[in-house]
Amino acid sequence: MVTMASEIKEQPTSADLPPSHPSVTNKGFTLRTPVIVRSPNWLGDCIMAMPAVRNLKTLLGAEPLTVAAPAKIAAIWRTCPFVDQVIPLEKPRSFIKSSSQLRQGKYGSAVLLPNSLRTALEATLALIPQIIGYPGHARAWLLTNVVEKSAFSFQRQHLQYAYIDLISALGANDDDTFPALTVPKLEISADAKPQFSLCPGAEYGPAKRWPAAYYAEVARKFINEHNARVVLLGAAKDQECAAEITTLCPGVENKVGQTTLEDFIAELTRSRLVLCNDSGSMHLASALGVPTVAIFGSTEPRRTSPLGPRTDILREHVPCSPCFLRECPLDFRCMTALPPEKVLPVCFARWAA
Repeated sequence: MVTMASEIKEQPTSADLPPSHPSVTNKGFTLRTPVIVRSPNWLGDCIMAMPAVRNLKTLLGAEPLTVAAPAKIAAIWRTCPFVDQVIPLEKPRSFIKSSSQLRQGKYGSAVLLPNSLRTALEATLALIPQIIGYPGHARAWLLTNVVEKSAFSFQRQHLQYAYIDLISALGANDDDTFPALTVPKLEISADAKPQFSLCPGAEYGPAKRWPAAYYAEVARKFINEHNARVVLLGAAKDQECAAEITTLCPGVENKVGQTTLEDFIAELTRSRLVLCNDSGSMHLASALGVPTVAIFGSTEPRRTSPLGPRTDILREHVPCSPCFLRECPLDFRCMTALPPEKVLPVCFARWAA
């Protein structure tokens, strides 16, 4: 089955555009420039949107492309060579503050990747004349161009295609290859222990988190059998889980809640292997090309699997999975069915590759 192309309503023509805004026209759609893309608010969603944003830049050619993103994740967009400018939104939950920031750029069009009413209000109050996005959340009246969602396709159910289809409706290509990111090259001492990074958190909720005791057992094996430097990474919200792991395995180095996103990227790039849940950390490690073992439980890999080339996905498909709940109301069987004995062989194989 092939996904139906997204349809876009109320397309402007070049005659409609004021002289203050140049435009790019392709496949019958006219896009006012300069263009700003409103980023998703979640790290993982940002990474899944990168192929689409790259396609938009290909469409724009020499015209500049700006991405506005919450300040806490803005650094990830700076790794994208196809993004010309990144605007960190200091108060992304306040559409008043954000619209004030966006208004300064005098953008011709805004492409909204999130489906929220708030992002449409941001663009409207920023006086951006052309606002493009999917309908929903009572915001269609704020969009100058409403892109209708494509019909469901089993082959294109991954979230990246929702973003790609949105951008394709503007005349861009349908390329779903993942773009190369640009990160500083790190100097690693020849006598340094190989680093094994554990990312035990998941911002969405505990239903996505493999048990801390399991992480501790894997860490212990790598320290004892591979002389690895095992490092815990994550956000401040993951500190309780990290403390439990360090109690069970005192040999690990705990950096949870102690890194900026730039530092986090550096730690991942120096890692020989990353073990993680379905999380932003998973998407980031995979996107950076770091060997990654990802554990899925309450969520669906066909929807949100990482896009990088060196990733193993582990999952026990129990009857209640995927439930997409933040907390498990039952016995957490989707995770307890994946004990360390099942995960360690996969980690050892990736480590040795």
